[in-house]
Amino acid sequence: KQAEAENHKAKRMFGYAVEAEAVHAKLYKKALEAVQQGEDLTETEFYLCPVCGYIEFGKPTEACPVCKVKAEKFVQV
Repeated sequence: KQAEAENHKAKRMFGYAVEAEAVHAKLYKKALEAVQQGEDLTETEFYLCPVCGYIEFGKPTEACPVCKVKAEKFVQV
């Protein structure tokens, strides 16, 4: 609220964090479902957006859906 009131750039980063964490929650759910079925995730390559923390299964082909950074900037984790 304070960042919004002051129009501080942290406002944007908090917004990115909220969106990226929503994606993380989906990924955790997918991993949990696999474990509960006695399986592993089929995807083994994960890429991280260095700006907002968004995670992509497999190599990203487009810009980050959260912060729009170019796919080539993603880091494999």
